Amino acid sequence: MNATKNPPKMSDFVPETEENEEEPMETKPESKKPVEAVVVDQNFSRRFLNNKWYGKYGEDGALLEHLSNDWVPVAEDEQEFLSQLWFEQEEQEKNAHKHYDWDEEKKEWVPKPTTSEEVNEDFIAEYQANYGVQYDDIYKKMDEELQEKAAKAQKEVEEKKEQKKRKKQGLHTEEAKKEGWIDLGDKVHAVYVSNLPTNITDDEFQEFMSKCGVIQPDIRTNKPKCKLYRDEQGELKGDGRCCYIKKESVELACNILDGSMLLGKEVKVEEAHFEMKGDFDPSRKRKKLTATQKKRYMEQQNKLFEWTPDKPRNYRPKSDCTVIVKNLFTLEMMAKNAALMLDLKEEMSESCQKYGTVKKVVVYDNHPDGVVSVTFPTTEESDMAVKYLNGRVVDGRKLTAELWDGKTKYKIQETEEDEERRRKEFEKFIEGKSDQNGDDDDDEKEDSEKEDDGEE
Repeated sequence: MNATKNPPKMSDFVPETEENEEEPMETKPESKKPVEAVVVDQNFSRRFLNNKWYGKYGEDGALLEHLSNDWVPVAEDEQEFLSQLWFEQEEQEKNAHKHYDWDEEKKEWVPKPTTSEEVNEDFIAEYQANYGVQYDDIYKKMDEELQEKAAKAQKEVEEKKEQKKRKKQGLHTEEAKKEGWIDLGDKVHAVYVSNLPTNITDDEFQEFMSKCGVIQPDIRTNKPKCKLYRDEQGELKGDGRCCYIKKESVELACNILDGSMLLGKEVKVEEAHFEMKGDFDPSRKRKKLTATQKKRYMEQQNKLFEWTPDKPRNYRPKSDCTVIVKNLFTLEMMAKNAALMLDLKEEMSESCQKYGTVKKVVVYDNHPDGVVSVTFPTTEESDMAVKYLNGRVVDGRKLTAELWDGKTKYKIQETEEDEERRRKEFEKFIEGKSDQNGDDDDDEKEDSEKEDDGEE
């Protein structure tokens, strides 16, 4: 054969078989595949590929196929494919036997001898010195970064506190700090009015300033924030200040009211600027409003700009549903009888039910006019009560009945002496009532004893 060097005899290169192992056949190949190549001699090697035996001489020899008890060259069209399979299996064998050696005496693969070093502190130290990471430098750098971040955060907090403190004092800018003026921005919409007549009243000044907008009410007192400045003796100084709800009212007042005549004097109107006098005193600062109070205040301001239709001709206020009855009792009567207030409330509630549904009855026990108020759901019922109660005589006293004007307050706060006197009278009333109950119990006991004697 041209492709081989002195092809081996058939008897020399037949694949060896173990005991109890059948020789592979061409028609029925062996199911067991050997993993490693079996070297017959120094040059020829064989492998079981694709269910057939193949062999070759050396590294560059041509592949030979075992057919019909003979070795024949492989067809050219299968040469490349089988060479690839031969190469892959050879690589697998090398990797599998990387850590093993073939023992000729034992006829088996044995692990290669290895030298192991003891892992101790010296070994770890040497490894860290050569290949390890210098953690001390990393930790030091991390500590420096953390300290720098903490210092930066602390500095920001201090700057915010200082800024907040300056804001409270009104020192927003260096210029304002030097001059002492406070820039309130859009928080206050106020005008400063000078050259006012000294005989003007608060109502006249308020009416004059209200021509350019709605005056802002105070959030606590609900009074208009329109003020005339006075000196230490209480005399008018001829200037004042007015705060508006809308910012546009400030510009309108400066354009319209500035230079106008008021009680014979030409007034000057300009935008107000505020100046702090003295140092900031936290004790004089007003208490902050709650969220509910702020919401209620804003709702009240918005209502001032709401459009409401005109009231009808027959409109009557809600206060007309309450009837004020006077001269129903005296303070002497109330002092002598501690339970008189409860009795009057019950009697008025029952007697007024004939005029309509009684919603509420209040007895003003400390009022010298002996006042009692009765509230009805509708004005028709209250008118009926006034018609029949006014001029009525009760225990020699002539009653007066009228509708409540919605403004007059009838509740009078009693003094400590009156409270002590009322408490003593009530204690006497309680003691007298208990004594009376005790007498009634004795009478019932005597009656029961008499009945028992009669039965006997």
